[in-house]
Amino acid sequence: MPQEISKIEAKEINVRDLLMNNLFEIPIYQRPFSWSEENFQALLDDIMDAMESGEESYFLGTLLLKRKDGITYEIVDGQQRLTSLIVLFSVFRDLSSDSEIKNDIQKNYLIQKGSKLGGIPDTERIRVWRDLEKLFLNYVYKEEGTVEFLGDFESKRIPYPDRASPVYHLYEAIKTFRDFAEMLDSEQFEEFLSYILHRVYFVYIITDNQSSAFRLFNVLNTRGLPLSAADVLKSRNLEQVSEAERRVYFNKWRDLEEDIGREKFELLVSYVRTIYAKEKARRELVDEFDKLFKENKIQMGTQFFDTILDYGKIYKEKVLESQLMALNPYEKVRYKTLMDLMNRFMPFSDWVPPLLFFYKKFQDDKALYKFAFNIERKFFIEWCADFTATERLTSSINLIRLIEDSSSPEDVLSMMFKSVEEIKRGRERRKIDFNNRQIVKNILLSKLNDAQFYSLKGGKMARYILLRLDMEMQEENFPGFSNIQTITVEHILPRTPQREWLRIFSEEEIREIVNKLGNLTLLNKRRNSRASNYEFRRKIESYFEVKRNPFAITTILRDHSNWDKNAFEERHKKLLNLALNVYLPEKLS
Repeated sequence: MPQEISKIEAKEINVRDLLMNNLFEIPIYQRPFSWSEENFQALLDDIMDAMESGEESYFLGTLLLKRKDGITYEIVDGQQRLTSLIVLFSVFRDLSSDSEIKNDIQKNYLIQKGSKLGGIPDTERIRVWRDLEKLFLNYVYKEEGTVEFLGDFESKRIPYPDRASPVYHLYEAIKTFRDFAEMLDSEQFEEFLSYILHRVYFVYIITDNQSSAFRLFNVLNTRGLPLSAADVLKSRNLEQVSEAERRVYFNKWRDLEEDIGREKFELLVSYVRTIYAKEKARRELVDEFDKLFKENKIQMGTQFFDTILDYGKIYKEKVLESQLMALNPYEKVRYKTLMDLMNRFMPFSDWVPPLLFFYKKFQDDKALYKFAFNIERKFFIEWCADFTATERLTSSINLIRLIEDSSSPEDVLSMMFKSVEEIKRGRERRKIDFNNRQIVKNILLSKLNDAQFYSLKGGKMARYILLRLDMEMQEENFPGFSNIQTITVEHILPRTPQREWLRIFSEEEIREIVNKLGNLTLLNKRRNSRASNYEFRRKIESYFEVKRNPFAITTILRDHSNWDKNAFEERHKKLLNLALNVYLPEKLS
């Protein structure tokens, strides 16, 4: 039987034309609304940066659509971005003081106007996930609805199970977009809206059958096969070297790429760009290097290859393999463990470019050891302060500039926490004064003492800090985390307690402590849902398997004969104090 041939259409389109002329549905098989505050803030920052830089257009990525009927399409890929834009428009609609703009947004970009005589009802632009459908109808697609949503959510009239819930992500979207819009004056408000509609572009790919849609999805999302930016840069720079050198550089490049992998190699090239450009990337990586070449910050040909390969050696040895010389065994273990932890569990890598640059300039292993612990401290505090991706990058670039201006590693180490970090967020500038211990302490405790700590940052922060504190508790011969494949966070008092637990804790106490730091620990295996509800002693003996558990933070639970509110408060206080000792020592340097 001949294979069905699908008609495929690909086109560049701005947001205005995309929304005015089409309707969209999110298929039932798509993952739920999962973007968080950081994603929404990054979207705003990127568009604002493009607008303020005078960029003619800003590319928001590819939309993969399956034609359903007429003007209706299923979103196969791109639903998070498109839905976020719909929420953004609804917030701007409700904040606008211009009735014409309100009406324009509502009737052209949020709702497809029906026909009373034709019996055609108004239709929302995107029919969203089932679990958010009523909320979108009642708040997003309804005029003044986002204002009502914030009031109802913050007064707890809109229930949600935890901060991983799509309902909470909708709150994050509306709150983030509103905070941003309220910083704009009326002229900036209209300019920003107009830029999104006319200058922000998607490339949409439309197919008319499901199998073709899934094939395209797999092609678009398959890593390792497409030609990467690093591949393009390699080819173009090979043309600039002599024939005798070409084979040498090709082999060195290939060997490094095989050693660290294509994905990390691409990251390495982007790190080098950050070090030399010292500004946020505004174009594709190849275009960014073209700019560096034109500005003579890097020469094409041999200098380009030598630069990438030199940084590649440092990246491989000092970051990925965690090799330090001239250190005692204990320091080597601590450095290796820290690199294991940051590489695997810190959900961003903005700390890597300054670390590479620091070692490239000073070539001092003992200084790198101190710098690594300082940079981890700095970026964790900024993570707790809810720095966006743009803010973290700005912090990284400021550190690169400090290294560049310093004549010794001691100068860098002494100045890392002495300057006030000033970060622009939208139209607002935020500062972190690392010298003010109370400010830093408040930032740390705002997260570490949160009643919903378990789910903060999608659960990533809980796992990270538990591992970081575990590292402080370990003996000198601790091998690190790299050999532990599965690491999960476990509740000591379970989230759905039964039998004996309900005799020890009241419902109010359970709600108060179950997701807090002191009630969490680490396991090196998948959680057994039935065993997680065992009473404390049985859980310690059979579930935690403390004799074989590699985590000191879990093993010390043997010191407790039972688990009640007093035991929780004792452990919680100890962990908080340990975290403050790590991140807020007597001297931040």
